[in-house]
Order: sequence, then C-alpha cells, then structure tokens
Amino acid sequence: MRDEQIAREYAKALFEAALGQNILDRVVQEVDDVGELLTDPEFEGFFRSAKIDSEAKKNVFNKVFLQEVSVITRNFFWVLFDNGRESLFNEIRNEFERLVDEHDKRLVARVITAVPITDDLGAKVQEKLSEATNREVVIETVTDPDIYGGMLIYADGQIIDASVKSRLNHLRERLIQAR
Repeated sequence: MRDEQIAREYAKALFEAALGQNILDRVVQEVDDVGELLTDPEFEGFFRSAKIDSEAKKNVFNKVFLQEVSVITRNFFWVLFDNGRESLFNEIRNEFERLVDEHDKRLVARVITAVPITDDLGAKVQEKLSEATNREVVIETVTDPDIYGGMLIYADGQIIDASVKSRLNHLRERLIQAR
C-alpha cells in the first residue's frame, strides 16, 4: 500500500473515531497541538526516529500530553508508534484536516497571485467561490511573481487558471500554430 493510501486510512480512522465520540473539535485541536510540538527539531527527530522503540515514544508522549489529550488522540499516536508510521504524520494530518473541512462543508482554496491581494479582492474571491460551491470558503493566499499577473485558484481538486502567464502561453501557442 502506498504512503498516500496509508495516510488516508489513518486519517479516516481518527476522523471516524472522533466523530463517533462527538469530540471532533477537541481532537482537531489536539492534533494541531502535537503538530506544533513536532515543529521543534528535537521532538521531531525523537518521534520520527526508527532507532527509538515505540514504548520509549509512548512514555515521552505520555509525559508531555497525558493530561491534555483524549484517549482517542493518545491511542491514535500509540498506533502510529507501534506501526512505525510516525513519518506519515504530516500527510495523515493534512488528510484529517481535509476530512474535517469536508464534514464542516468548508472549502479551503489556495489563491496564487503575482502580488499580495487586497482584503477586498480576497473577500470577493471568497464570496464567488462560496456562491459556486454552497460551502464556507477559507482562502489561503500565496504570492508567486512567476505568474506575472492575474491569479491561480486551487480548490477541491480543481484549478482555475486566470494568470497572465497562462494567457501569454496560450497566445504563444496560437502564434506558433498560425505560422
């Protein structure tokens, strides 16, 4: 099984367990908290090391989080440690967040522009996407001067390419074909 599929299965199991116990919001926060800790290079190195056995990882996890996380979250991490899947945590976390967004009818759209967009333009894009999808839309903005102008929107597995770079490439192709 590929890592992507494995991450999807772990995320789905965590999501369903949290939803079933009616503590989805709590588990989302707990996974975020552990994810924050794993941005520390020492903790990340410890938890992702294949040389450290799962019992040692569980002991450290308990010392840091025992009073702060639900049984579902604790068991989720213990299963990761026991199965040597710690290296997939970021992929699992991303898929888990996607499942939560889908459940909450929330769409995360990545908007790429050549220059930072204004709050007004961001709100308009958000409103249009919300109308088109009947979902709450959260916009993540990225600046990439390589697109020259316009914007690229990545949402729900689709791409809307309204960039100047794309328009120039299409024009170039038409000019080449016209020769």
